[in-house]
Amino acid sequence: MLTLRLIRREARIAWPVSAVLALLAALLTAVPLSWPPRFDRLAAGALADRVVRAQRDVPLVSATTTVPLDGLVPPDTGALDRDLDQLGERVRTAAGPGLAAALGRPQARVTTLGVPARGPELPTPYGKAPRFSLVHAQPDAAGGTVEYLQGRAPRQPGADPADPADPADPPGAAAPIEVAVSEGTRERLGLAVGRRFDLLGRSWTAPVLVVGVFRTDRGAGRRWQQSPMLVSPWTVAVDPGQELNGQLLTSADGIETIAKHGLALKVAWELPTAVDRSGPAATPTGIAAMQSALRGLRAAGPEQLCGSGLADTCMLAGQIVPSINVTERLAPELDAFAVQRGRTEQLQGFALAGLLALVVATAVAAARLGARRRAGAFALQLSRGSGLPRIAGRLLAEASVAVGAGVAAGWAVGRALAPQGAALGSPVPALVAALLIWCAPAAVLLASAGRTRPAPRSRRIVLETLVVLLAVGGLVALRTRGAYAGTGIDPQLALAPVLLALVTVGVLLRLLPPLVRRATRSARRSRGAVPLVALARAGAQSGAAALSLLVLVLAMGYGVYGGLIPRTLADGQAQIADRRTGGAPVALVGPRDRLSGDLPPLPAVGHRVAVTGASGELTAQDDGTTFPGARFVGLDAAALGAADPSSPVARALLAADGADAAVGRTGAGGDVPVLTALADPALAARFPDGTFELTALGTGRALVHVVGALPEEALRDPVLGPVLGGGPRSGALLVFTGPSAERLPVQRNHASALLLYPAAGGPPLDPASVRAAAGVQLAPTGLPGPQVELRDRGEELEALRSDGLARSARLAFGVATALGLLLALGTFALDLLLGATERARTTSCLRTLGIGSRAVLGLQLLQHLPLVLAAAVGGTSLGLLLPAALGPGLRLGALTGGPFEPAVHIDWTITAGLGVALVVLMTAAALLEAAISRRRGLGAVLRLGEAL
Repeated sequence: MLTLRLIRREARIAWPVSAVLALLAALLTAVPLSWPPRFDRLAAGALADRVVRAQRDVPLVSATTTVPLDGLVPPDTGALDRDLDQLGERVRTAAGPGLAAALGRPQARVTTLGVPARGPELPTPYGKAPRFSLVHAQPDAAGGTVEYLQGRAPRQPGADPADPADPADPPGAAAPIEVAVSEGTRERLGLAVGRRFDLLGRSWTAPVLVVGVFRTDRGAGRRWQQSPMLVSPWTVAVDPGQELNGQLLTSADGIETIAKHGLALKVAWELPTAVDRSGPAATPTGIAAMQSALRGLRAAGPEQLCGSGLADTCMLAGQIVPSINVTERLAPELDAFAVQRGRTEQLQGFALAGLLALVVATAVAAARLGARRRAGAFALQLSRGSGLPRIAGRLLAEASVAVGAGVAAGWAVGRALAPQGAALGSPVPALVAALLIWCAPAAVLLASAGRTRPAPRSRRIVLETLVVLLAVGGLVALRTRGAYAGTGIDPQLALAPVLLALVTVGVLLRLLPPLVRRATRSARRSRGAVPLVALARAGAQSGAAALSLLVLVLAMGYGVYGGLIPRTLADGQAQIADRRTGGAPVALVGPRDRLSGDLPPLPAVGHRVAVTGASGELTAQDDGTTFPGARFVGLDAAALGAADPSSPVARALLAADGADAAVGRTGAGGDVPVLTALADPALAARFPDGTFELTALGTGRALVHVVGALPEEALRDPVLGPVLGGGPRSGALLVFTGPSAERLPVQRNHASALLLYPAAGGPPLDPASVRAAAGVQLAPTGLPGPQVELRDRGEELEALRSDGLARSARLAFGVATALGLLLALGTFALDLLLGATERARTTSCLRTLGIGSRAVLGLQLLQHLPLVLAAAVGGTSLGLLLPAALGPGLRLGALTGGPFEPAVHIDWTITAGLGVALVVLMTAAALLEAAISRRRGLGAVLRLGEAL
């Protein structure tokens, strides 16, 4: 039976342990509750940024229809924009409430069919009247504002006429359709402001008046891509001969006027997409809901969009809209983001599992200290007839108060740390951690009860073998399985480091005693008793320090790996930015014919390297094997080597014999050119010194002779990035230089690049200056296909670094590393407290023998040194071993993007910082114990009948 005095005494002894348990419970409650909503907010920002970049040139969600007009039912004046808005809103509403919230106001564009144009001063190129179609884009449509050089924009319906009627027009004649033309159209056809001409149908004539001239070199870039003939007329082939086709910008009034004559209309709606940065759209549930809504929107028919009743019929310009086709590019973006988010969650689960293991180990260390401090009280209670289950139950009751208070405090802290208004994370990890912490004191008591001698050697061997088998089996299963297909925490991935840490500690515990004994034998031959006593005590306590060693090894391992993750992500992002710009600070990427023009001289540009891209089919001359989809890259190896001497591609081309040889000739009349190239390793190994027939768009029959193989490192050269793209490479690859590179065909559908490098020792390139100098290349052309874009390495890298998923991974591992280090240091401190009494007896006895303060400090340091060294070596080895051991289970390529898995880079600063932290704690503990021992007499720790 417990007395009040005994209860008070046990409470005074137990409160430090209870405080530690409460702190651990609060920590492991606040982190799992506050981090998921914080991560969801970062992920939402990442998805929003990707959506903005993805729809910069092409809309992610759009709808199109063609309305055949018969001219019998004239549209109401001013009703076109209203009808366009109503139809666009029906498409947006059909997406469902979840997706509709992410879709903005539909923006419509109407284009008519082309009809001939005639006028007294209108030229007739190719002997035929030019054909024009009218284009109307709503004033707030995508692409920006149209800038006018002369005149004004066409008048909208209901506006007062701004131009007086032509006196030559007969009384009662219809008002002309107001149009605006581009600079290119004006120069080609002489359509100045005020020019009049007629659009001619089969049985109708519509007068047209030019009221403005707009520029296309800037502003409304999206509009020029959607309607390229607005920029400049096209020459098209007809039967017979050729004719000129162009487009005129008009208003809704012009479309309504032309619609009265029964000219069919092509309508396109763009639905701008914007993801709420604070909403749940980036969660797995939100992504799945949007993908489901997109599938439903793509499959929506007229009944879903317009209804089945007469009142719900879709009408435009007085006619029934037969159908509306919805296309979208949002689903692939969501799929790619879901993969990256899943991999990020696995990384964060990996860090959280390590933190959980460290917290539980720290709780066990605290429980061991509490059991040692209360050993006398427990022995007294057992002698009075109290059983172990009853004492363990009381420990559970005591721990429930501390753990409950810690959980409540952790919940409050988690609520404060989580974004305002966001739902907290799942309580399951917090409850599991609280349960383990709550059971720690009772488990330690029951495990240590009655153990007066070490466990048999056979039991230790069985336990070590079991741990090794579990670790090996887990790694084999992890590597065989590959990437985790589920969501959330990967159990196999979370347990693998703990098992490896147990194996590492087992190895250290096997190696540490013999090494310490060997050092002790050496100390016996030296002068002085301090090294001998310190090493002897370190060897005697090496087995008892297993828990502290496990925590320190885990913390060091997770710390090293936690520093490796951000460093690898940063280096991988730098590689992706280099690949986007070809390794140059600034690059112009686009069709080869648009990059052929010379840029104005720029003082900062020291080197210019042109990289040509093309594709085609290769046929081996040896056995007729065909390689469709082969990629061809041409560049000047000498220029690249001068601009970037470290380029593997330049070194390989310059070192290859015959790579820059003159173009040979073969065939009956010598009309078949023979090019030389380096092939990718697989193709070169299969056909060494092989010859292939090259078939590509834009070139005649040609042969390619392979003179060597590209080294593996050349395939990762960023100079190939702008041409090959950012995805995984498929198909054969040939790289040309010299005269052979100049013979590659010009293909508009394949990107080429002009890489700009600064002069050696000169100032860095200014992207704004390059953009101004490349205005001609960057201006819209009015031609289909890709346009030229300027890529700045600094902007590319900043966009990658600001990605929310990458930031969340860096933040998660940074926080987990810091907390893990604090827990490891706390466990080490608890272990020091656990053995403080024995060390105090040794120190006091040695002081009575005349050992001074400096020797006592050395004794304390040497006594802890083997454990710290073992932890540093084991933890560092574990951290360095994890990337190779986990293999495909923890790949970072899905997070960084790009065609290659990023190379692993160790952050030695963090590794050294972890070791320094251990040394500082060991030194501080030694200094503290040395200071306390100066005031402690032998009688305070040594009693009559006790031996040292």
